[in-house]
Amino acid sequence: ITPEQVQSVVDDVASVQPFWAQLPLSDRARYLRRAAQAIIDQIDELAELLTLEQGKAGNESYVMELLPTIDSLRWIADAGPEILDEERIPLPIFMKQKRARFAYEPLGVVGVIAPWNYPWSIPFGEVAIALMAGNGVVLKPASLTPLIGGQIQGVFERAGVPEGLVRTVHGGGAVGQALIETSASKIFFTGSVEVGRRVGVECAQRMKGSVLELGGKDPMLVCADANLANAISGCLWGGFANAGQTCSGIERVYVVEDVAGRFVEGVVEGAKALTVGDPMDWETEIGPMVSQEQLELVTELVDDAVANGATLHCGGAEPPFFRPAVLTGVTHDMRIMREEIFGPVVPIVSVEDEDEAIELANSSE
Repeated sequence: ITPEQVQSVVDDVASVQPFWAQLPLSDRARYLRRAAQAIIDQIDELAELLTLEQGKAGNESYVMELLPTIDSLRWIADAGPEILDEERIPLPIFMKQKRARFAYEPLGVVGVIAPWNYPWSIPFGEVAIALMAGNGVVLKPASLTPLIGGQIQGVFERAGVPEGLVRTVHGGGAVGQALIETSASKIFFTGSVEVGRRVGVECAQRMKGSVLELGGKDPMLVCADANLANAISGCLWGGFANAGQTCSGIERVYVVEDVAGRFVEGVVEGAKALTVGDPMDWETEIGPMVSQEQLELVTELVDDAVANGATLHCGGAEPPFFRPAVLTGVTHDMRIMREEIFGPVVPIVSVEDEDEAIELANSSE
C-alpha cells in the first residue's frame, strides 16, 4: 500500500465501525472468545510462522506470544463488559428525582503500529482492547514481520467480526507516518516501530489520546540478602529472552559487592550454558538477531565497552547470532550503560550498598 492510500483504508473501517459499536458488550465479548478459539485451532502454524519470521525460539513463540494472547482475550471478554458498562453516579438527596450515569462511547477508528520484537502479542492485545471498546482497527505490522502481523486480521475474521472492521496496511516508516496523520482517533505504537522515536514524540504531542511506549534501560538490583539462585535465573531470563530484544528486558545490573563475585560467576556459567542455534529446534534457547542491522548495533556497543576497559566474560557476535554476553568493569561513561542495547548482553556493576545501587539505577535518561 502507498502512504496516500492509508486514509482510504481508515475511511473504509470507519464505515463499518458504527454497526460494531451498537452491539451489546456481551456480544463483542463473545467474538473475542471466538478469536481465542481461532488461535487455539491454528496455534502450531502460528508458532512456526512467528519463529521463522522473527527468529525467536519456538518455545518462546508459544509461551511469550501466543498463549498470553489467548489468556488476554479471555480476560478482556470476561472483564470488559463490567469495566465498560455504564456507571451510576450517586446524587444528593434533594436531586433524588434525577439520575446520572457515566457512559463510555467508542472513539471510532484506532490505529495500531506494531513492533517487530513481539509482533503478535503486543499489537494483538491492543487490537483486542480496541474492539472490546467498540472501535474499528487499522493495523500496520512491522516491515520485518509482516506475515505474522497479517495473521492478526485473519484471526478476528475467522472469529466472525464484521468484514472490514479490522484492516491491515503494510509498509515501512512512510506508511506508519501516514497512519498517524489520518483521521484515526487514537494511535498505539511502541519504541521499536519504524516511525521512530522523534516522530513518535511529535505524534504524542500533536494527537490527543496517542499512546507511546519507547525503549528502556531497565536496571536489576541485587541486594546482599538476595536468593542468589533466583536472582541469577531471573537475570538470565530477563536479559536474554527473545535474544535480548525486549523493551522491558534487563539492560544493566547493580549487585552489592558482598555477593557480586558469586552472582557474576553464576550468570556467566548460565549464559554459557544457553543453547544458541536454529530457532526451529526445540533445544534452542537463543535464536538469531532479527536483522543484520540489529546485530551490528549490539556488536558496536559491546566493542565500545571492551575498548574502554570493560571485561567480556562470554558471548559475542557469531552472525546471524549474538551469543549471550556478560560484561563487568563497565562505567556510566560507556555507551553501553546509557544507550538501549536491545540484544542478549548483561553489563554488571558491583556497588557498595543498596543506596548506591538505587542512585545508579536512577541515573538514566
